[in-house]
Amino acid sequence: MNVVTELETSINEFNQKYQENFAIDTIRISYSKQYKKVKLDNLGKWKKLNANDNRILNKLKKRLTVDEITSAYQLENYNIYYYNSAIAPKYNQATMVIFGLKQYHKEAPPQHLIESILNILVFGTSKVNINIDICKDFFYKPNIEALNNFYHLTPFITKNGLITDTRYINNPEITMIEKVIIYNKQVKNNLSFKVWRAEAKVLIPNIKLLSLPLYELKTYIFDLLST
Repeated sequence: MNVVTELETSINEFNQKYQENFAIDTIRISYSKQYKKVKLDNLGKWKKLNANDNRILNKLKKRLTVDEITSAYQLENYNIYYYNSAIAPKYNQATMVIFGLKQYHKEAPPQHLIESILNILVFGTSKVNINIDICKDFFYKPNIEALNNFYHLTPFITKNGLITDTRYINNPEITMIEKVIIYNKQVKNNLSFKVWRAEAKVLIPNIKLLSLPLYELKTYIFDLLST
């Protein structure tokens, strides 16, 4: 079983057990480029991008800072990027980001490409540094205020000082969950229908343990949004 299938199987089993609709929106994996680059190059054309482009950094979700990125590349026109890191050993470390897996306004990257990339990065690696964004969509405005009694909600403020509807929980104190964001996806993607998204960054030391953070995420955050 490949990594993608294993992740999806674990999430689907959870969804069936708890009548949920969790999905993967983003996959990130850090890796050593040694023995990997040639195989990745064979998948298609990687075009170099401006690593100082804020749009690109936002897609990395602030996983690295500007100083830590030496260059960034995109596979064809897909939402698939890798970032070379300046972290020692320099030029040997990189982070692959595959995003837009759960969208309404455009197609996700091809499944076979995702599987090929993850299989290349995982093969022959004893310890894999992988994390994913798990999302749940609400086709109504969720009860964000219900979280106020339990978490510190940080609003996203634009450069012009406008306080938006987006809220962050930067330290949810849930096993394997780094942060949670709730935002208006209809506005973000200019959709014709109402949809809000709650999204959590999940650190995965072991895929077999994925059901634990999913259950806590459902119980302590997502269920509150449904009240």
